[in-house]
Amino acid sequence: MLKKLLSVITLLTLFSGAYAQDFTIDAQLKPRYEHRNGFGALRPTDGAMDRAADMVSQRARIRFLFNDKSEKFRMGFSMQDVRTWGEINHFANKDVGNFHVHEAWGELLFSDVFSAKVGRQELVYDDHRIFGSVDWAQQARSHDALVLKYEGNFKLHGGISIATTGETLFYEQNQRNSYKSMQYLWFHKDLSENVKLSALAMNLGLENDKDPATNNRTDFETVYQQTLGARAEFRPGKIGVNAAFYYQMGKTGVDIANAQTQKNLSAYNALVEVLFSANDALSFTLGGELLSGTSYDADADVNNSFNPYFGTNHKFNGHMDYFYVGGRNPKGGLTDIYLGATYKMEEWKFYGRIHSFMSGAEISDGQGVKVDSNLGTELDLNANYKFNEYISIQGGWSAMFATESMQYATAANAGGDSGKFNNWGWMGLVIKPTLFSTKKKEVAAN
Repeated sequence: MLKKLLSVITLLTLFSGAYAQDFTIDAQLKPRYEHRNGFGALRPTDGAMDRAADMVSQRARIRFLFNDKSEKFRMGFSMQDVRTWGEINHFANKDVGNFHVHEAWGELLFSDVFSAKVGRQELVYDDHRIFGSVDWAQQARSHDALVLKYEGNFKLHGGISIATTGETLFYEQNQRNSYKSMQYLWFHKDLSENVKLSALAMNLGLENDKDPATNNRTDFETVYQQTLGARAEFRPGKIGVNAAFYYQMGKTGVDIANAQTQKNLSAYNALVEVLFSANDALSFTLGGELLSGTSYDADADVNNSFNPYFGTNHKFNGHMDYFYVGGRNPKGGLTDIYLGATYKMEEWKFYGRIHSFMSGAEISDGQGVKVDSNLGTELDLNANYKFNEYISIQGGWSAMFATESMQYATAANAGGDSGKFNNWGWMGLVIKPTLFSTKKKEVAAN
């Protein structure tokens, strides 16, 4: 595989030199050590199982970018190997590996403002809440999609994706993807240097078993959910404001594992945060976010739990990933009140944030008894040092001070012990060199 990859790089380099187009090859290596002792879920009550995990995960990625404006065409291609140290034996079976294509897209430039981008690609919009690259996760996220773009006085993107397990002659169940189909529209306009507005509409088709009681998993349909919303940014000076609101409606699919039938969906997500820059080095953030949830005694035919399906959710409700990461969606939703600070000093950047978590709806202990909505407090501390142009050294430490109610907030915490000290520490490198770059030479007019 390595010999083939080097051969491709060599051929592309020679090709780019011969035709003198804009061509770049860059690479990325991201090893990260983690000490997990309550990360993602409360430490278990079983003493035999209550042991911290230490691991190193790693991403190795190489990317090719080609751009020829004269031929009105751009292309991007990236491959990556994602692994945990020790996952593959040091004397590996040659057929074992975690190598895959992260992006492979082409973009047709019909004019200076209109284009079509097709293939596997990252979809990132606004603050990553609904569509994000999830770059913290070593595998990251990309979609197979066609995206039509208009970028003139305003920006308008329209995307469509269809997901199947492979080429088939007839309908085949798709258990591999999180959706069966997806369409979206995104609008963005800078009203001025200080005011920016965005709007998003997404239609998501989810595969649904029409008769889960038989468990034969042969009679399927596609149910649809819609997410509609907008985001605004206001930056008049040292003080700024971010605000966003999204509403979800439609139908939910049947959840066989949790014996849940199809329901009507009515959920929302609201965020308001105030930013304050004390000076060029120090800034503060005070904010609150509400993701609606379903009360334990709610109407059995309605689901009020909001789902930020494709967001970079690690960025939002605490770095310990108790909520909305890896399927850890609390049925009761979430209210997150937070205060954070960022300090920059030469090559250093320090970040700290404290979160106060509450359930967005009434929750019970599983026996129908209501419990307090306060879930706990999380402290996140991060540091980043820019070693040189290509290398950054990063690290952080977080702690979750949970209440007893946290044990009932998500399925991941069932059986956990809120009385134990739950914490997580990490340290990593981000190495991002440009291996090769060339620019097309402009031919002077006679």
